[in-house]
Amino acid sequence: MAKAVGQRVSGQLLAEQGKGENGRFALLLTNPKPEPGAVDTLILRFALILMGTEHHLFPSFLIDDWGGEVRGLALYDWVRENGNQFPRAEIFGFNRYGASVQYFLRELELYAKLPAYVYPDRETPLEEGKLLSAILLPDAAVAAPEKIKRPSHLKRPLTSARVSWWQVPTTLTRFDFSLLQEAQTSDFI
Repeated sequence: MAKAVGQRVSGQLLAEQGKGENGRFALLLTNPKPEPGAVDTLILRFALILMGTEHHLFPSFLIDDWGGEVRGLALYDWVRENGNQFPRAEIFGFNRYGASVQYFLRELELYAKLPAYVYPDRETPLEEGKLLSAILLPDAAVAAPEKIKRPSHLKRPLTSARVSWWQVPTTLTRFDFSLLQEAQTSDFI
C-alpha cells in the first residue's frame, strides 16, 4: 500500500498551553537527519495545496509526462523545479482524511509554502497530524527565543514549510505561542 511521503526528524512537539487539540504546535528540531535507531524521532509530512481551495494533498508519488515515477522527498524538488514545464504530470496521494486522490500539477499552487504536519510515526493516520506553526532550533548562544529567517543549511521540503523559524535556548521546555502573533509569515516562497 502506498503511503504519503514523510521526512524522519529528531525533536519534540510542543503544544500551546490550555488549547488542547485546537491549539498551535511547534517542533523543537534537534536533528533534521537522525541516525537509524534514534529514539526521539517524529515524521514530518508536507502538504501540497490545491489551487484556489486551500485543500491539502499529501503526495505519495508523481508520474511525469513520459511515465517516469518520482518518489520520496525528491518529489518536492521535482515539483518546484519542473511543475511549470510539465503541467500534465500527475501526482498521486491522499487528502487530509486518508482518501486516495490524483491531480495534475496544473491544479496545484506551485509556489505556496507547504503546510507541515508532525506525526509520532509513519503509521499514524493523516488526519491525526498536528499542523505546525513554528520550528524551533536550539542554540546555546541564545538566551531567549529569537525569530530568524529560514536556515540556509537545511534542505527542501523542510525549508519550504509554512512556519515561522526561531532560535531558542537549548534549555527550552515551553514556547510562548503569543510570540507568533507578532511574527506573521508570507504564504509564498
